[in-house]
Order: sequence, then C-alpha cells, then structure tokens
Amino acid sequence: MNSPLLTLCIAFAVALLCALGEWLHARRVRRIALLAFGPAGSPRRWTRGIPVARILGCGLAAWGLLTLLSIDGTPADLTKGKPPDRHLILALDVSPSMYLADSGPDAKHTRRQRAAEVMQSILDRIDLTRTRVSIVAFYSTARPVVTDTFDLAVVNNIINDLPLAQAFKEGQTDMYAGVREAIKLAQRWQPGSTTLAVISDGDTLPEAGLPALPAAIADVLVIGVGNPYRGTEIAGKASKQDASALKHLAARLRGLYHDGNAKHLPSDVLRSLNMLTLREDQAPQLRTFALIALTVGGACLALVSPLLAMFGAPVPAPSRRRGRNAPVTPPTAIPSPAPELIAAS
Repeated sequence: MNSPLLTLCIAFAVALLCALGEWLHARRVRRIALLAFGPAGSPRRWTRGIPVARILGCGLAAWGLLTLLSIDGTPADLTKGKPPDRHLILALDVSPSMYLADSGPDAKHTRRQRAAEVMQSILDRIDLTRTRVSIVAFYSTARPVVTDTFDLAVVNNIINDLPLAQAFKEGQTDMYAGVREAIKLAQRWQPGSTTLAVISDGDTLPEAGLPALPAAIADVLVIGVGNPYRGTEIAGKASKQDASALKHLAARLRGLYHDGNAKHLPSDVLRSLNMLTLREDQAPQLRTFALIALTVGGACLALVSPLLAMFGAPVPAPSRRRGRNAPVTPPTAIPSPAPELIAAS
C-alpha cells in the first residue's frame, strides 16, 4: 500500500463503483418521479449535483484513508523481501537517579519519562521499514534488552514500563559500560549502517577502557536528561545532569551532544546523520492533503441526506385562494314550483 499510484487507482475504482450505483439509482427514481415529486416530476434543480458530490466524496474519502494508512501504518510484510540496512542502538541509563522528577519543560517529569519521550520522538521520525532498533540498558553494568526489532509495541514497553534497574546490582552508574555493550552489538553489522544514541543524566564513573568505535557506527548522539543547573537529593548527594561528562563522551566518540531536558531532538539534526533514514519530507505535506481529502469527502457524504430531506423537495404550486376583501357571490336560488303545479299534483 506504499505506492501512491496504487492508492490513486483504488480510489478511482471506488469512484467508478459509486458512479455505477448513482446511475442505477437514477433509473429507478425516474420510474416513480411523479409519485416521489408530485406533478412536477422532478426535485429542485440544485439536486442535480448530488450524484457528482457523492461520487467525488467517495473517491476523496477512499484516497484520504488509503494515503493515511500508507503513511502511518506499519507494513505487514516487514520480514519479507530485502532485509533492512539500517540500525539504531539506544543505550538507556536505568540507574535510580533516572527516577528523579526534575525533567521536562515543566520540571515535573522524571528523567526516565523524559528519556522515553525523547526516544519516542526519534522513533516517530525514522523509517522503520529500513531500520531495526536495539536497546542496551546500563547501570552498574550493561545488558542488551532487545536486538534488531521493528515492533514499536515492544520498544515502547521497554522504555516506558519495564523496571530494568532491578536486573542490575546496586552500585555507581557506568555509562561507558553501556557504550561498550553497544559496540559489541554493532561489530557484526555493515560499515556505516548504525547510529548509537546514548540517553543518560551523566552521573557516571570516569572513563575507563573505552574501545574504538567499529566501522558499523557512523553517527553517535549523546542526549542528556535532568536539570543541568540544580541538583536533586538522592542517596545523600545532589544529583543533576552532568553535562560536562556527556559532552566529553560525545567528543570522545566524535558525536553530537544534545540537552534533551526541555527540547526534543530537532529534525535537522536527525536529517544530518548519515545512517538514519527519515520519513520522506513530503510525508507531512501528503498527510495534510490526505486529511483535507478525507474531511471534504466525509462531509459530502454526511451532508447529502440532510440537505435532500430539508431542501430537496419541489416547491408546491401556490393555491388559488380568494382575498379577504373579495366579494362573496351568493349561491343561486332554486325557483319554487308554481302553485298550479302543486295543486295538480
């Protein structure tokens, strides 16, 4: 359903089928025109455009629905045909400090919730027909949670609901362990096919033994969450977003740092990456046209019946009534029979 030509052909076929139905309906109405519309034998003139409106309404609604499905729907045959050639690794900090509520535009979201929102904004803008997603969780150590999935339900469940911190022993956060685990995943993929996104508050152990990036990782994003200016008390110390540690990691990996505490990752940054395949630039514009077509087509189909019922009947001919001041003609008197005729009878 991703082909615009196929979508247009199906919408045209729906319009043709509707035109056939209108032709059959017109034949049947013509037979009972006098019974339906009275002596005039036809409704008002404006109703002649109703068949055209219904045909256009069906065609526009069908095209709008199919276009929205092709843009927003996930194809059913993602596992068939040519395998995807892009990979996205999300290295997610799941330490206890990620549950502090100092993030978001209103500073009332937890850092974990803000990280989930930032990751979701990235997933919403990439082409999952070509990209597989892997998630690495890190705290005191690091573990892969899911590898090469295209199922957004699985990804959403992991980043929003799973208590991943319980899978690790208590200790200090080791952000570099998450990077090392992500590097292990990417080693078996094709060169230049992977983007690594690290989401953390930066409250981590110092760098130790970070290996060189494999050829598969073409781009690195380091996204910080949490208030970078004011700390929040946890375990006897003040925790805040350690922007300097995150920037150092981005520089070490030749990547980009973004403060995701209040703003999502801009589309221009995603578009500048080598590996991430965004949805086509025409998709938002095409989605707008599809919504307009669906609205216009649905309105045509929904308003036809009420308009016909209220304004479609022919205007009745004016009745010939006498005015109030018109003279009233008395009835003609019947002459009484002559007296001689009565006597004779």
